[in-house]
Amino acid sequence: MSGDPRITTGATIDEPALLAQQRHFAGLRFSQQFEPAFQAYLHEKMCGRVWLVGFSSIGFMLIFIWIDYAYLPRYVHTYTVPIRLFVIGVVLFCLWYANRPGRVSTTRAFIVASIGLVSSGWMVAMIIVVSRLAELRVPVTHDGLYLVLLSGFFLLGLPARHAIVSCGAVVSGYLWGEYLVDSSRTLIIGNALFLTCFSLIGGLGAYIYEYMMRSAFLNERLLEGARARAERESQGKTRFLATASHDLRQPLHAMSLFIQNLDERTTDPDVRLTVKRLADSTHLLQAMLNSLLDISRLSVGMVRPQLRPFNLYPWLQRILGTLEVSAEERGVTIDLECPPRIAVTSDPLLLERLVRNFLNNALLHAEASEVKIMVFRVEDRVRLAVVDNGRGMNAQEQERIFEEFTQLRNPARTLEKGVGLGLSICRQLIHLLEYPSGLRSAPGEGSNFWIEVPTGDWIEDVRIPDRALQEKLCGRVVLVENDLINQEAMESLLRQWGCAVVCYSTAEEALQNIQPDAVDLLLSDYRLEGEHDGIALIRKLRACKAYNGPALLVTADTSDEVTELARLSDVEVINKPVLPARLRRALQQLLPAAMSETDARN
Repeated sequence: MSGDPRITTGATIDEPALLAQQRHFAGLRFSQQFEPAFQAYLHEKMCGRVWLVGFSSIGFMLIFIWIDYAYLPRYVHTYTVPIRLFVIGVVLFCLWYANRPGRVSTTRAFIVASIGLVSSGWMVAMIIVVSRLAELRVPVTHDGLYLVLLSGFFLLGLPARHAIVSCGAVVSGYLWGEYLVDSSRTLIIGNALFLTCFSLIGGLGAYIYEYMMRSAFLNERLLEGARARAERESQGKTRFLATASHDLRQPLHAMSLFIQNLDERTTDPDVRLTVKRLADSTHLLQAMLNSLLDISRLSVGMVRPQLRPFNLYPWLQRILGTLEVSAEERGVTIDLECPPRIAVTSDPLLLERLVRNFLNNALLHAEASEVKIMVFRVEDRVRLAVVDNGRGMNAQEQERIFEEFTQLRNPARTLEKGVGLGLSICRQLIHLLEYPSGLRSAPGEGSNFWIEVPTGDWIEDVRIPDRALQEKLCGRVVLVENDLINQEAMESLLRQWGCAVVCYSTAEEALQNIQPDAVDLLLSDYRLEGEHDGIALIRKLRACKAYNGPALLVTADTSDEVTELARLSDVEVINKPVLPARLRRALQQLLPAAMSETDARN
């Protein structure tokens, strides 16, 4: 059979044309662009009623067969019962044939369903007319026709034109039969007026039904189009954020490395002060970029929590350690009240961003002299509270602070106090992690931001040898970086730290030149020119046994897919722009194992 034209999933939906149709279907007709699809839609709706229509139609016919046996003379029901049984067969065939969406055309389906309706109506009309010729104790009325007409106008779900024409044929056949058996003119006229009025009301109902179905069809297609458009826009935002994140992080990464290299080479106090100001400005720009990218990634659902248990006390100590200098500059004391052996299950990176934003808010905006992190158990959860003794907030201010770009006490919008996204990011992270949270504050009484995190299993710490005081690193490092500025910045800093560095711009160059036992650590970007990315390069080097040592991926791609690929490949990941101190710590952790293996070979 020939298939019906349909609006298939994934096809572009012409929303303006659909909106134009909303004002032009009072005549129950769409343009050729949408009418075939609507007929298929109406056919599917009709098929959804097949069991109700079948049971009700056959049920009433069987009831009337019983009535024929009970109340009609034998010489009458001898004819009526076979006729009813024959029509039941016709109706069953019509129901089977017409209610097969995708296998029978909509035009044939509606015609066959109409034939079944007309056959049922004419069968009832014929029995009524034949009964006029017999002497019966109880006269046969046309009540059975009402059921047929009701089914045609409302129950069957035919298009209005088919329903009106079919029911008109049933009424006309009945009246013509009454005329053939010489029924009284009064009876014919009375029944004609009654059935005509009934048909007019039913026709109006059929018109309203199809009008509503056409409206529902347009609304569903418009919703489908809006959803598809939203998905396209979301995918576009995702691509934009991924590209913007990668491209903006690259120059920031190079700036950070060049500044660190310059700082380590300079001894003049005035120049070092200038370098420090430059580094502070770079870190501020990096923080602003991270905030803007984070709020955008959260809003389009790009972030997925990676939950695991971890020890809370050392984790919080590390966060507070990075804020000590900032707190001292502002004259703020930071304290930690946390049981030494307590663990939680969460995404450590997302939770760190959440806690760090609460702390930064207290340091920058609370005008406090003391900030405290308080940790204690609440039933099966651990409550983390960031408490300050600052100015506090009234109820109206508490409602505003979680809005984007809102800063209560920064009318000049000085960048030293951020861009007003920290608490907005906190709100989205809390929703993402599904943590109970709250805020208690009052003017002059400080503020208390708290969240409750699921408990976790305590993990015994694995101590890593501390080489932070080592002046020079040593080791043979291969750097694969296609961005020449980043390559120059990274190479210069690594050589400054004492490493022997060999640089390649493509994965193909690295594959051709790296020799076994000639490398202690491989540093690679993820996005490289050519056929291989950074992870593919590492896997291929391991497969051909050219290099099987530690590897570090330094990339501006922050997607979960890259992180998961690196984890499965046993590769450490640092996202650009990376702080030089963090890069040095990573090298200190990876080079000892490599150097011990080299020493053992020598």
